[in-house]
Amino acid sequence: MKLGYWKIRGLGEPIRLLLAYAQVDYENVTYECGDAPDFDKSCWLDVKFNLGLEFPNLPYLFDGDFKISQTAAIMNYLSNKYGLAPKDDKVKAQCDMLNHVALDLTWTGNWVFYQSKEVFDAGRAELVTKVKGILTQFSSSLGSKPFFAGDDITGTDFLLFETIDKYTVLEPTIIEHDNLKDWMKRIRGLPTLQKYFSDANGTRSWPLNNKMAAFK
Repeated sequence: MKLGYWKIRGLGEPIRLLLAYAQVDYENVTYECGDAPDFDKSCWLDVKFNLGLEFPNLPYLFDGDFKISQTAAIMNYLSNKYGLAPKDDKVKAQCDMLNHVALDLTWTGNWVFYQSKEVFDAGRAELVTKVKGILTQFSSSLGSKPFFAGDDITGTDFLLFETIDKYTVLEPTIIEHDNLKDWMKRIRGLPTLQKYFSDANGTRSWPLNNKMAAFK
C-alpha cells in the first residue's frame, strides 16, 4: 500500500492516523514544495498525470492495482477495508455527515491560514469563534458515547480527531466541552497508537500546512 501527500499533516494526517491504528504497513510518499517566493510544486506537478489516477490529486492511495484520490474517499475505503465503518445504515449516514462537516471545517481554516500574515492575524479571532461553534455541535453529537458512532471506533473518529487537534495548535483552549476533551484523550490512549503519538520524528511533528501558509 502507498499513500502520497505533501510533507505536511494537512489532509493526509487523518489517513496516516487510521493506518497507524490499524497497524498497516505502507509506503509514505511525500512531496515537498520549494521555498518562497515561488513555492515550486514541480515535484508533484511533473508526475501528477503519470500515476494512473482517474482524478489526480493529493492525497492519493494505491492498494495493489486499486488507485484512488480525495481524502473522504480514501478514508471511506480504508474504514471499510479494516472494519472501521459503521454497520447500521443510519449511523453510517450520520458519520458521512460528520466527515463532511470536518472537511468543511478544515477548509474554513485554510481560507484564513493560506493568506498573508496580516490577513491571518486579522481573521484569527473570528476563525476561533467559528470553530468553537462547530465544536459545540460536535460535542452535542458525541454526547455520552465513547466514540462518534457509539461503542465502536470508526474512521470518522480519526478524521474528526485530526481536524480538532490542529485547531488546538492554533488556540490551545479551543475545546470547551469535557466530553470532547475526554474523547481526545481516549483516542490518544489507544494501544496501537502509542508509537504514532510518541514518535518525535514522526509525521505529527510535521507542519500543519504548506510553506506558503501564514499559519503552519
